[in-house]
Amino acid sequence: MRKLLLYFLFIAFLSSCSNATQDNKPEQPAEESTGVTSDIPVSPVTPNATAQVNTGKATPKDAEAEDCIFDQATQTDEFLRVVAALKGYKWNQETRTASFLLPQGDTLLISRGGCEHFTVSVEFRLRNDKTDYTKWSNVFSKALWIAKVLDHEFNYEELKSDIEANRINFSRYEETGTDVISFSEETLTDRNYTLERHLQPGLQKITLSYTIN
Repeated sequence: MRKLLLYFLFIAFLSSCSNATQDNKPEQPAEESTGVTSDIPVSPVTPNATAQVNTGKATPKDAEAEDCIFDQATQTDEFLRVVAALKGYKWNQETRTASFLLPQGDTLLISRGGCEHFTVSVEFRLRNDKTDYTKWSNVFSKALWIAKVLDHEFNYEELKSDIEANRINFSRYEETGTDVISFSEETLTDRNYTLERHLQPGLQKITLSYTIN
């Protein structure tokens, strides 16, 4: 009986020591805010954020335009808009070329533009026209007609004068089957005027052009 009483007293002693240890255990301090905020502003990310960034880099087309001698922005179809005889043309801004349907269903191509060299060119592509263009008189007639229609682009009077006075030079390029006429008047030579004739079965081409360097 005495041993049992001592056992219970020993258990009670151990229990009291355990509770005292827990009561005396230091509390963990609560995590305190430092009160310091970041000086770096954080911007919200939007789906289009990447598209809104301006890299400052020029596109290949912009760079090409900047390197050009002749202003690309002015090379439009404005020169054709007031020409009644060519009403209904279609303009391709990429190639600076207008296409116009002729009465017989043939095509007239008109080009105006350039970067380092500025060229104005008209080309008749004739598949249905039955005119005999082996005769230069018919070629001259065609060339002078379009030069007069576009007299604000071509030197009509100078062309007419050289042709009528026969102040022209003939050349032929056998490898392409092309006949080429050059002119003598100073304005025409300075602008490298040429009149070309290329005749083949099913397609006849007559081209009047000049180039400013």
